[in-house]
Amino acid sequence: MLKNFRNEKGFTLIELMIVVAIIAILAVVAVPQFTKYMRSAKAAEANEMLDLLKKGSASYYSSPRAEKGTGKKIECQFPANAIGTPTGTSCCIDQNDADNDERCDSNPANWNNATWSALKFAITDQHYFLYSYQSSGIYGAAVFTAEANGDLDCDTTMSTFQLVGRGDPKSTGAECDMQGSAAIFRDNETE
Repeated sequence: MLKNFRNEKGFTLIELMIVVAIIAILAVVAVPQFTKYMRSAKAAEANEMLDLLKKGSASYYSSPRAEKGTGKKIECQFPANAIGTPTGTSCCIDQNDADNDERCDSNPANWNNATWSALKFAITDQHYFLYSYQSSGIYGAAVFTAEANGDLDCDTTMSTFQLVGRGDPKSTGAECDMQGSAAIFRDNETE
């Protein structure tokens, strides 16, 4: 009977330990890469939303508008300022994240103001970033800054994405064109 037991096929303890060591090494290499990939995917939201804000800004700036009642043409300009939306410091805090999934909850009322409406911008799904919009000037001196700030892993280190656009210096009362920045400024992109 002892002879039959020794002839059975199986793994030795050394072979099992080698397999476990290989799996551990793969996990040590894969987990940080996976984490970086997930943060990059979260950061893609900011790039997409800033592109939408750029398109909304260009449309608003170049569309002729008139004053109510007088019909007088309004100078080429960008919409008024909008503070961080939703309000707060990040999507990780309770007031913006009732279900504790580290994303701001969907709330259409957050985007119901004149600036976001003029830009045709609203986020209807849960999201990772707070958005703000600042503008000043008219015609060629017009400038806007759209910004996205988010704490992607709730460690209080913020990722910042910023896009700047300007009115074309050749803009006149008859025709308004916008110039965008060459790229999006990124700070702590995948913090």
